[in-house]
Amino acid sequence: MNEYTDSARRPSLRDVLREVLREHPAVADAEVHAGPDGERVVARVVPDPETAALLHRSAVLQATGRLGPLRWHEPADGLRVAGLNRGETDFLYREIFTGHAYFRHGIGLPPGAIVVDAGANIGMFTLRAALESPGARIIAVEPLTELADAIEVNAELHGVDVTVLRTAIGGEEGKTEFTFYPHNSVMSGKFADPHEDFEVLKGYLLTGDGSERSAPLDRLVVDRMAAEHRSVPVTTLDRVAEEYGLTRIDLLKIDVERAEEEALEGIGDALWPRIDRLVMEVHDIDGRLDAVLGRLRAEGFEVAHDQDPRMALTSCHNVYARRPGAAGPSRPAGVPRFGDGPTLRVLERELRELLARRLPTAAAPGRFEVVPDLGQEAEDRPGPSASPGSVATSRTAVLAGIWRELFGAEAVRPDADFFDLGGDSLTAVRLLARVEERLGEDALSPDLIFTDGTLGALAAAIEASAPSGSEEHA
Repeated sequence: MNEYTDSARRPSLRDVLREVLREHPAVADAEVHAGPDGERVVARVVPDPETAALLHRSAVLQATGRLGPLRWHEPADGLRVAGLNRGETDFLYREIFTGHAYFRHGIGLPPGAIVVDAGANIGMFTLRAALESPGARIIAVEPLTELADAIEVNAELHGVDVTVLRTAIGGEEGKTEFTFYPHNSVMSGKFADPHEDFEVLKGYLLTGDGSERSAPLDRLVVDRMAAEHRSVPVTTLDRVAEEYGLTRIDLLKIDVERAEEEALEGIGDALWPRIDRLVMEVHDIDGRLDAVLGRLRAEGFEVAHDQDPRMALTSCHNVYARRPGAAGPSRPAGVPRFGDGPTLRVLERELRELLARRLPTAAAPGRFEVVPDLGQEAEDRPGPSASPGSVATSRTAVLAGIWRELFGAEAVRPDADFFDLGGDSLTAVRLLARVEERLGEDALSPDLIFTDGTLGALAAAIEASAPSGSEEHA
């Protein structure tokens, strides 16, 4: 007898999708439902605590309110981190993980190293140091609240031993005024100069392939350099070493945006011999690079320096210093990874492949999100209110056409993400230029590309920016 003679007892397509999703070893449970826009189907997945520990921990952290203004970003298949914006997170990953910016010229770490990360930002170097040195003890120094929060979340997510100090590093203890760029936090600092920083960022972008000076480039840079002013505490490296009993520092990393000389002033005669390796960014202003190199040689270090090709139009240089007896790299160069199961981008790719094999005629969910349990509401971004395929207006059609030109026809879907498709700051300039040319300067805020860069979200924003009373249906 047919088990489903009563049509009311037939499982729905969503029930079938759910059962197939649960076949994946990284999925403890799942459900499929309509998204907030009423159009897309969304799969909510409960990661298995053992086989998908990374995603399970991140779902718990988000459900307990630890993210605040932060968002999860996955700059590569092997890394999930909390950060302020996707573009900046991708930049830090390329610089620190794939570019090895702080592990060149013989700089390496022994197991169980003691590391001080001064100017830690969201903790990307802190994570890299933990991978380089199993069992490392890391002091991460970061004065900006949002960034210090990110370090703590990322350390907890990846099980890294990190002490976060919410302070700036300088030549003496006290307080100082600090300029914070929320959309470009890596350039924040005591000596931030909006005009000079504007030129530095533009110079960085202009060194990219296919870059050219344009009004959209200027608008993108202006958006990235919107500033806030804060008062932050200042401590010295001497004080950090004393307070935390650092009898040695295997690696001191300094990236403090033009305050590097002040940071070195805070190292006393007793601390210098206890530092085995030092890597730092130096802004070569008024002969500063030569001065820093001379100071480090006088303290007994072997020194080297280089400049990232993308920084050729800026004053930024990297300096590497190590004691003659300090060991070099402890393992072959490569991109290190944490091993706690898949990231969401990997899991989603595998789930789509699983559904395609098992249900080749069924449409897969448009979006996947992770939650600690199915009774917990996800806090991820809401679905767009307008997107290609749901509201066919001429403005949306224009955006879809531009998107197709940049990424190909297969990328024209609401959940397609600008950065996952390979977009970067230069691609953002091209996107903005074409949107502004066809829809006007106010059609799209540059910041949205970096905070919620799915095609659906951008389409919703472009629809919302339409002149009042206009009805532009294709």
